Amino acid sequence: MEPFQLLLVEDNDQDLATFQDSIETYTRQNNRDIRSTVCKTLEEALQILNSSFDGAIIDLRLKENADGNKVAQKITDLHFRIPIAVFTGTPENADPQLSYFGVFKKGEIEYSALFDMFWDIHCSGLTRIMGGRGVIEKSLNDVFTKNLLPQRQTWVDYGRVDSPRTEKALLRYTLSHLLQLLDEEVEHSFPEEVYIYPPFSPGLRTGNIVKRGDDKRFVVLSPACDLVVRETGQPKSDQVLLVEVESFQTVLTPILEGANNKTRQNRVEKLLANNYSDNYHWLPRTSFFDGGFVNFRKLYSVAHDRFGEEFAAPALQISPSFIKDVVARFSSYYARQGQPDIDCAGFVDELCQVDRR
Repeated sequence: MEPFQLLLVEDNDQDLATFQDSIETYTRQNNRDIRSTVCKTLEEALQILNSSFDGAIIDLRLKENADGNKVAQKITDLHFRIPIAVFTGTPENADPQLSYFGVFKKGEIEYSALFDMFWDIHCSGLTRIMGGRGVIEKSLNDVFTKNLLPQRQTWVDYGRVDSPRTEKALLRYTLSHLLQLLDEEVEHSFPEEVYIYPPFSPGLRTGNIVKRGDDKRFVVLSPACDLVVRETGQPKSDQVLLVEVESFQTVLTPILEGANNKTRQNRVEKLLANNYSDNYHWLPRTSFFDGGFVNFRKLYSVAHDRFGEEFAAPALQISPSFIKDVVARFSSYYARQGQPDIDCAGFVDELCQVDRR
């Protein structure tokens, strides 16, 4: 594994000595390669910042009343996307608008505990994917040089006609190329991949999970074209179609009642594979969502202009890769075609004798 490059912004000599002793002991005892760069002034830190760092520990009160928050602000402005921890005697000065993963007071936590936190993040691959020198940056560069630049004249022509529309199209085009990277290997997904949390768009979208006033949860299943608000201020359809999400207990209790252990396991496995019943679709539990089962039999419709009166704003959304399957199964469930049962007892007896003739 690549070494973890850590930036420390600290001007207290005693704290610096403690840091150096701590990191030497930590790397030796844990066999973890954490390499540090120390800056004692705000100016030095702002000047040295680049995409080589995987994380930063920042003291907020520096000499000459310098504000350590400015280091985090520059990291944010440069889109380096690395974890930042505040380690200071004045935690109340931390800017709540900045993306610190933790604000810690000196004397209440050891450097080694901070190193553990950074190393755990490093092992997850988060910084190797999202950091300033991560996989996404390299992939974006490949898309730019290999796909977009050779086609630049086409996009230039589109931009002359409608610049805002072309910019959005380029974003979609770029994302589709990035998603192709995921198609090379088929792996099991983690539950968190099922959702977008929190959702970026404030408007209603297919796949939004919303809570009604009675605390029941629903998934928005209206097609995207029905939800788009037009220039008139009205959507194509005046109704929003939703389907209820039932809790695990509600669904599992009657299904597992009276079953032995082997049967219970078999039924649960089928439920989670969406093979037990056509009307249930599993939504996995995560730290931000209790999960449950979509029940296609429990539909609900509400007028678009009354949606906000009955439902809270969407707190999360089923991601595009997964909502497609939900919609497809919903469509298949209601597209079933049946016929009246035929009295076939006589045919059964006759056909069972075929191999005896």
